[in-house]
Amino acid sequence: MTLASLLTTQRIGRDLRYVAESVSTNRDIAALAQTGAPEGVVVVADQQSAGRGRMTRVWFSPPGVNLYFSLLLRPMIEPGHAASLPLVAGLAVAEALEQTAPACAPMIKWPNDILSGGRKLCGVLCEMQAETGRVHHITLGIGVNVNLTCAMLPVELRERATSLRIATGRDFSREAVLAAILNAFEPLYDCWRVEGLEPLLPRLAQRDALRGQEIEVDQAGTRLAGRADGILPDGALRLVTPQGAVPVYSGEAHIGS
Repeated sequence: MTLASLLTTQRIGRDLRYVAESVSTNRDIAALAQTGAPEGVVVVADQQSAGRGRMTRVWFSPPGVNLYFSLLLRPMIEPGHAASLPLVAGLAVAEALEQTAPACAPMIKWPNDILSGGRKLCGVLCEMQAETGRVHHITLGIGVNVNLTCAMLPVELRERATSLRIATGRDFSREAVLAAILNAFEPLYDCWRVEGLEPLLPRLAQRDALRGQEIEVDQAGTRLAGRADGILPDGALRLVTPQGAVPVYSGEAHIGS
């Protein structure tokens, strides 16, 4: 069964480029964007030699077991509205994995991670090219640990990372997981680019890994402490501190710190 036969999308993933190895699929999409490639192009790599997460962290990218892919988006939105896109992608991944692997019980950790059993299952990285008042394009990169085993993980990641295989005890078709994510993403993205994040907030709230938790948010060395109280319509995290509720727009959240 081919990927095309699994897709229900109109645009996203209909032009799909596969490479055996890439330095970074986000870099590949950025290059395609510069040549005028249309929205919806997807690049999938079997392995990345320099995959990245947020804050330039290295994303562990061994061959043959996981999903590493990026897609090109050209939404007609104000650049400031793009900050909530990682949550849209996270919701798509969570809902797709709920259908594909219910036992993994995916949860969304603001701003851009998917957890299973408290461990990282997936990461999202958005990179934007824009000018005042206009988005040229957004590169949306997603990495999902699919058939990774615990033994494959570096020792330092074994307590922090997981995979569909680790969570469920069985292997999955990477092609089927990719199709499920793309199928889930397109209608969410189409809703978001017209109506913003607000219509999706109830679905995000059902899968919010932080809500009700005492957390600390690291912002380039400054730490904010409080209770996570959901996600706001602009994609900010609502944090209840001793001084009152504040919106948090960026940072790394640590549970129970």
